[in-house]
Amino acid sequence: MTYDLFSRRMPTFSTPVRWSCTSESVTCRRCHHEWDDGDPAYRFACPDCSATPGNPCQRSAGGNERVCPGRDRVAQAAKLLGPCEGLSWDGRHDKPLPLRASRTNPAWQLVRTGSPATRVFNDRHPS
Repeated sequence: MTYDLFSRRMPTFSTPVRWSCTSESVTCRRCHHEWDDGDPAYRFACPDCSATPGNPCQRSAGGNERVCPGRDRVAQAAKLLGPCEGLSWDGRHDKPLPLRASRTNPAWQLVRTGSPATRVFNDRHPS
């Protein structure tokens, strides 16, 4: 992409999107605890971004592949999620939402990510 330094128009970028399922198993990157039925925080509505239960967080700038801190606090208060025993300054688990390049399951939801597309996707799973 080339930029015209003398133009007053700002370039527009498309936001990368991926597909995901919030009930898919997820593992904390810090303590390696695994949740087979998906992240327990997705059972609640998000107080930070107003995402409904079962749906990924919806931040306008993207980066929706992670749960908002308020949603984690609600899950901890309900005793569905304990503090992370890994090297975490805030006690939160690092539970990235598994993302897919294409939608092969109708239950999967569209997720707007804040990061550029990766070269390798974890699409090797049973349908």
